[in-house]
Amino acid sequence: MPTTVTSTGAPVNASWEDLVSAAVLGTDRRPLRTEEGAAVSPSALLDAAAAHTVRRRAALRPAVGATLPAPAPADLRPPLPDAARRRLAQLLADRSAQPGGGRRGSAPDLTELIPQWLASAGAHGYRAPAELLPALLDAARARTDLRPHVLAFAGPRGLWLASLNPEWRFALRASSRDARRPDTSDPAAVRRLWQEGLFAERVALLGALRDQDPGRARSLLVSTWSSERAEDRLMFLDSLRSGLSADDETFLEEALADRSRNVRATAAELLSSLPGSALARRMADRATSCVNPDRTGGTVSVAVEAPHECDPAMQRDGVVPVPPSGRGERSWWLGQLVEATPLGVWRERFGGRAAHELVALPVADGWAGELHAAWCRAAVRQRDPDWARALLGAPS
Repeated sequence: MPTTVTSTGAPVNASWEDLVSAAVLGTDRRPLRTEEGAAVSPSALLDAAAAHTVRRRAALRPAVGATLPAPAPADLRPPLPDAARRRLAQLLADRSAQPGGGRRGSAPDLTELIPQWLASAGAHGYRAPAELLPALLDAARARTDLRPHVLAFAGPRGLWLASLNPEWRFALRASSRDARRPDTSDPAAVRRLWQEGLFAERVALLGALRDQDPGRARSLLVSTWSSERAEDRLMFLDSLRSGLSADDETFLEEALADRSRNVRATAAELLSSLPGSALARRMADRATSCVNPDRTGGTVSVAVEAPHECDPAMQRDGVVPVPPSGRGERSWWLGQLVEATPLGVWRERFGGRAAHELVALPVADGWAGELHAAWCRAAVRQRDPDWARALLGAPS
């Protein structure tokens, strides 16, 4: 048992375990004593612990270094311009700003712009910045619709990085599937793979069919929809974003009654992306009862009366009743209604005014921020360039 001399010159004969016990229980209950039998003060206990710590560290043997991974392969594509890199970093950083439940507050959801950005970068043949590869792979892990674009943009370095993190192994599976895309020419083989394949194989099959024949993919999904697990239904439903059209409306309307809240919310989001859908018309009826032109003054302004309740019909159409922390209920409900309303409705409602004229109208009672933020989210969801330009303003 080592002996430690404290700052007072008193030798303390105690093991590391004795010191820990005395520190946890207190020197009153578990006193330490010097070689002469005198009680050791708390400061002397700390002196002894510090001396033991130095002694223990000095006796450690250096560990054997881990084998370094092979260097990342070269990516000879041209680097991304600085302005584009900053925009991508902003889009990826916005993923962490979503409140609980996956629904956002008043700020527009910039993550909806990621597929468009990746497609544009891919068309120019740029190389992904190395420092953004982890965030790109995290985004692709969370959203299956991003994976083909992310993996193409990440290139060989993205696959190299994915091999070092188990949470990104989907990239390795996806790359091997890309090398052997499912054969969709044989109906019997398609049916067999859909019924017996692994989940990843079924997702790949559905995606391949959706690219070739959206109706055939939807029919395949409908055939087993009621027997699928909730988490699988959500992932399969997400695949309908590719090639989404009015032909999908009947199926998505039925999904609004799904027993999974996340499935219902995704179905409502997809339906609201179809301006001609029945859900879009229902949301427009609700929104136009809340937002109207006010002609009582000399000029036209926007009058806002937020909803007073979130009834079951609104909830069925995807309106989340409970707001995030710090948000008022009525403003939360209003934002969701306006976000899901086709933007063309407002042109009709306000006498044919263009988007930039509508954005410039004064909004009563301090509702401008909430209304414009909801219009931002609607412009992103509906991919409306005129509204996007009007809301963003003149370029700096």
